[in-house]
Amino acid sequence: MWEKTRNFLVNILLLVATLFIMAIIVEILLPFLNIRSIEEAVYIARRPLVNGIYGDYHPQIGYTLQKNLRSVRMFYPGKLDYTVDTNNHGFRGHDWDLSANMKNVVILGDSFAMGWGVEWEQTMGEIMEKELQKIDPAYQVINLAISGYDLEHIIRIIELYKNLLKPVAVVYAFCQNDLHFSDPEEIKKISDTEYDLEYNPRPNDEKIFLAKVARQQPNYWSLSKFRRRSYVAACVRIVKHLLIRKTRDFLRKDVVPKGYSFPPPITPPSKATLDEEHKKFFLYCLNRLKKNAGNSHLYLIDVGDKKTLIQKDTADNPRWVLHEFGKNNKQSVTFIDFESFIRNTPDGRKFHMDYDDHWSVAGHKTAAHLILEKMLSKKSGT
Repeated sequence: MWEKTRNFLVNILLLVATLFIMAIIVEILLPFLNIRSIEEAVYIARRPLVNGIYGDYHPQIGYTLQKNLRSVRMFYPGKLDYTVDTNNHGFRGHDWDLSANMKNVVILGDSFAMGWGVEWEQTMGEIMEKELQKIDPAYQVINLAISGYDLEHIIRIIELYKNLLKPVAVVYAFCQNDLHFSDPEEIKKISDTEYDLEYNPRPNDEKIFLAKVARQQPNYWSLSKFRRRSYVAACVRIVKHLLIRKTRDFLRKDVVPKGYSFPPPITPPSKATLDEEHKKFFLYCLNRLKKNAGNSHLYLIDVGDKKTLIQKDTADNPRWVLHEFGKNNKQSVTFIDFESFIRNTPDGRKFHMDYDDHWSVAGHKTAAHLILEKMLSKKSGT
């Protein structure tokens, strides 16, 4: 009996040792093979997150970036290289001119609107500011977008700063991952039609947040961090995703017309068919944004998420809720359908970074001009 048990344990140890050696060999060899899907998976795990490395706890919003950062370089070889400066409020860009004569255009959103991957001068907001200042030097575009923000953060931001900034226009760049239901403890229903979006900090929240930032530092090492960022883990994630039917369906690429990068858009539906619970929450947030924009005009633009673009367009795409909301509030809200623009443009992939899901320089430039076109036509009354 002991002999059989010993042989079994020896075989288990040999199997574990063999798998360990194979993992080491795979980890060493895969970088030299330069397989795109694996390189992308490794990049997503390893890319530097500005909100992770330079995040700062905020008791009313949750977090911002650290204040007064100067030329912080966000770098990943061959795929990401840009610098970040922050102002004395912890947002990307220069300090705000709070003079009474300034005409402030406020930008809201997440990493797309913030300008992930591009220099400050290449961001949508800066392009808009330069063009608007040709009309009136009093225009100032203030970017309140930060990587990782969702709808709850975005509403807290505008409610916190609206009286200080008194915007003449508000621009919200919507990304599909802005629309999600957070931890049940963090988002509560007040009634069937109202939600509590306030940040209610718990006693240890700041300590937990700062510990999370410490773990994101480049010089921090742990076995867990090494495992998540390894090539072996990237392979496991890819295989696991392919084995899940829902993920396989999500990654499916639909038929693309010759010369174009993505399937064409559908004709705007008469009614958005996003599932009822998400739609109800989304509309509540949009109405709250509109209310907090006050007398200023609210411009909504969808960012055209690459993961969505590779699939056939459907009426349950959340951007049709934006379209519907703009149509029902014409006097105070304008929707810019950037996703349809991308789908209708040959070589539409140029609007996003190659290895990343975020807007490229071309994406920021085009989004800025689409918004400006609507702004200026409204200003001229056409």
